[in-house]
Amino acid sequence: MKTETSQPTGTGEIEPTVTMTAIPVWLMALLFVLLFFGAWYFDLYGGWFDARVYAPYRSVPDLARYQPNSDPDANFVAFGKKLYSENCAVCHMETGVGNPANGCPPLIDSEWVHHEAPDRMIMLISRGLTGPITVNGKVYNTGTMLAVGDSLPGDEKEKSAKIAAIASYVRRHFGELPGVVKPDHAEAVRAGIKDHSGYFTAEDLMKAP
Repeated sequence: MKTETSQPTGTGEIEPTVTMTAIPVWLMALLFVLLFFGAWYFDLYGGWFDARVYAPYRSVPDLARYQPNSDPDANFVAFGKKLYSENCAVCHMETGVGNPANGCPPLIDSEWVHHEAPDRMIMLISRGLTGPITVNGKVYNTGTMLAVGDSLPGDEKEKSAKIAAIASYVRRHFGELPGVVKPDHAEAVRAGIKDHSGYFTAEDLMKAP
């Protein structure tokens, strides 16, 4: 750091001179701390100069999180996710990879999930499955898949809506299929199988659309 001092000259005049003085270490440390917290504050609240971001939002993802959801079926699919976690994930896992050791087939990339019509899935969720089933060319000896849909609480209309929600979540999340399964459609499919007793087999399901 430069400082100015005055020195007398031979003529009696005072001539200024410059000397060097070390900057205190604490001042350098303070400057570093201020720069660090300034950068941290900008990173957290600055939005990186994006014109869409303004207080109280911090970033573009933060801004998007508070926008109205443009998907009218989002809540229905989220309801299906909750029901899936409570009733299906114990076997098929949250990730949909299944549990081959227990004969539980995967849902990801499964032709049963990708099937154009949801009828087979509605039947499967409603009444369960017994015996082997082939998924992606591999045979899974499932034993017995419980009739999850029939065991859900509520009347027939409520059960159908819940089954439709589960099927919608599975088809979207693991099959990347658009749209949802309508509760009315699930109710109609269930009305068509009301006289079927016991679990379905894979052969039974293959006869459905």
